[in-house]
Amino acid sequence: MIDTRAIRFGGQDTPQGFQFELSGGAVALDFANTLDERPRGGLERIADYPALALWSVQSGFLTEGKRATLLAAAQQEPAAAAAVHAQALALRELIFATIKATIASEVLSDEQVHCWNDWLKRTQASRRLSWGGSGLAWKQPDIAAALDGILLHVADAAIQLFLDTDARSRLRLCASDDCDWAFLDRSRRQNRVWCDMTVCGNRAKAARHYRRKVGISES
Repeated sequence: MIDTRAIRFGGQDTPQGFQFELSGGAVALDFANTLDERPRGGLERIADYPALALWSVQSGFLTEGKRATLLAAAQQEPAAAAAVHAQALALRELIFATIKATIASEVLSDEQVHCWNDWLKRTQASRRLSWGGSGLAWKQPDIAAALDGILLHVADAAIQLFLDTDARSRLRLCASDDCDWAFLDRSRRQNRVWCDMTVCGNRAKAARHYRRKVGISES
């Protein structure tokens, strides 16, 4: 059984696979954070389709049983799984680019907006209606019905996030020079600057202490 509890310090390797830190406050942001240390060139945490499925379980939207179904399908169709993995990395970079543009009040390229419209079409095509006790309702898609089910879930979550005015106003990137993790600032004063105080925050405090100790100016 995989321990799906959130952990700190950016994540860690375990015998069951990599344990992801999920501190972004939203699935789409946690997905963007699976490329660690972006300013240094990037440290890949989703190296293949099985890693993508593992992250999905830890993120709480994929069960172990559904993960097993997807891994079996990926084993039977390795080329298709590799293609979905490549799409996952492209989606992740589209999400990160949108985060940066939103924070900086910049504009996405026409190509990037076109990509979002493509994802919108795909997510809408997977939606179905069912008849519930009070009438028509959206039926929860079966993520394990296709290898790209994980991506459709993440893309839909990202679209909903970026369309939410309050969420957009709370988007942040970690202030550390070597991090760039994304998160939602839920602090009362909306003045959170670190993805994780126990990691980047403490490193920054230690660096400031060292500079003061050796007499280096903060300017």
